[in-house]
Amino acid sequence: MAIDAIDLHLPDPGRIIAFSTRRNASDPSDPYCGFNVCHYTADSPAHVDSCRNRLCDYLHISRDRLILPRQTHSLNVAVIDKIPFDPASLEDVDALVTRLENVALCINTADCVPILMADPDAGVIAAVHSGWRGTVGDIATRTLTAMQSLGADPAHIHAAMGPSICPDCFEVGEEVAVKFRKAFGPGVVIDNHTKPHIDLPRAIASRLIKAGLPAANISYPPACSHCNPDTLFSARRHTINSGRTLSTIMLKKA
Repeated sequence: MAIDAIDLHLPDPGRIIAFSTRRNASDPSDPYCGFNVCHYTADSPAHVDSCRNRLCDYLHISRDRLILPRQTHSLNVAVIDKIPFDPASLEDVDALVTRLENVALCINTADCVPILMADPDAGVIAAVHSGWRGTVGDIATRTLTAMQSLGADPAHIHAAMGPSICPDCFEVGEEVAVKFRKAFGPGVVIDNHTKPHIDLPRAIASRLIKAGLPAANISYPPACSHCNPDTLFSARRHTINSGRTLSTIMLKKA
């Protein structure tokens, strides 16, 4: 069954599948209407289950090869090294890494930045949830370290950010802006608004580059979740009691 997806451009697309989903909602005013596989935001379990089955059919994998963590804005990274993987090990996890084939690493977001990464030479992939806390805490670099433990080389890693809130929309309080000024210096905090705004993708890219990724290997979000609430879930538009945009990456079996 087809899924309305935004392709995220990573190398070797015949082998590396990477995309984010659109809602494709019949009633965009319903905060859960549309494609949603997130199980912890009070959506109907039957609806979530149906969407997960659709995703597995689309990827041609069994349900035990669909890896969905319980994200908590932590800095925790899980390395998926076997299937089946203990579901309890996915609690309080915000990044996933594997070199297993036909295993879909999944991240759910509704304004935060999903980052999908791949080293096509080493056959190592990752999926990361990076909100403002994860960005300040540098979950991206922690994930790169886990990728390197499986043989990845930062110089060969490509990173694609999925749909997320844009700098024009991401207004924050001064207490958050202070953290970003301290962590990133000038350029990431935008002060020409009534309140500070944050450029999350720019902050994330700066950390990836510092860790060794070539700037040319990094692609930025294709759309703003807050600007497009009819096609993408946005916690700031719909509240946290809503569906989530799925971003997934999978290394197809050669």
